[in-house]
Amino acid sequence: MRASSAVLTDTTFRLWELAFPSSRALLARTRAAYVHLDNLIAFSKRDRDGKVDAYLAVYLPDEVALLFFLGGDLVNAAILTSGGRFQASISEAMRHIRSEPERAEIAFHEASREQLAAMYATCSQTPQELGLDASSAETVFRALLDRRWSGLLELIARGQVNYILVRDGRFASGLFAERGSDDTPAGRVARLFTVPPGEAKARVVAKAFAGLGAMPLQAPPPMVNMFRHFIWDLMDLAEGEMPGDAGKRSERIRLKLVPEHDVLRSVGGVRGSEFADPIVEPRVLVDAIAAWVREFLGELEIVHPQIALRLLREAGREHRFALNAVEFFDKLPWRIQW
Repeated sequence: MRASSAVLTDTTFRLWELAFPSSRALLARTRAAYVHLDNLIAFSKRDRDGKVDAYLAVYLPDEVALLFFLGGDLVNAAILTSGGRFQASISEAMRHIRSEPERAEIAFHEASREQLAAMYATCSQTPQELGLDASSAETVFRALLDRRWSGLLELIARGQVNYILVRDGRFASGLFAERGSDDTPAGRVARLFTVPPGEAKARVVAKAFAGLGAMPLQAPPPMVNMFRHFIWDLMDLAEGEMPGDAGKRSERIRLKLVPEHDVLRSVGGVRGSEFADPIVEPRVLVDAIAAWVREFLGELEIVHPQIALRLLREAGREHRFALNAVEFFDKLPWRIQW
């Protein structure tokens, strides 16, 4: 299989050759065609040995897709390309991964939560313009110390991605793609800038980011789909009570709430409408749907008193346990007796 020549944006490093830090290889890099992705994800979620903090790196012809796991649960995703680094919905990342199984390779590595947050930050945040001179470790850290800068420093050398946490311009901790057991932090950083034989100077790309305290949790595809179907069921029931009016009311309210709850762009419409999955935390999705349902059913109650409880009970019956688990019904003024 021929490796891709696509390079990571703003660098000369090939995406196909990128290597990230890890504490343990759960699955050494192998052809994607030999890996049953769904079984691998299920193993992470259900098997005690698989319930770890980890990342899945999928090397595709022109990009690298990253899936992030906390305690075995798939919680977020990102994509690296020659045109940029991007947050991705889990469903979008999965579509990319499944698109080229014969030309892709997969690696599954355990990593600390600190590292996972750092990896995601470099894909979700805009680099800070600090004017760093990456010709040596001294020039980089002198500039950071002069600024008393704090944040996340990404250093890529020879395709190896490394993350340095900096506080007030000084090294706080580091996560290195390659290291020896007897290395000191200073030695690990210095080795990144060592000039390889045959090269005129070290090729190191340094980027500064604000960093993240923890990995954000993304509303998973099953949760998004559950709310889509709940809303469709609720709208169908309401339309049966108020033909030609309920659906229009619902869409009017949804569009009115979009400026405050942008995630509502990803739900609603006629049954079967296709939207891109949102990249939001679960609570953001729950709050937005609850705001929509409160206002919509509140309007219907003016015309048909007591209709809200009946519609909620019927629309939510199938998913009541999952909806209760995310405290959806607690955000509504109607108390349902199942």
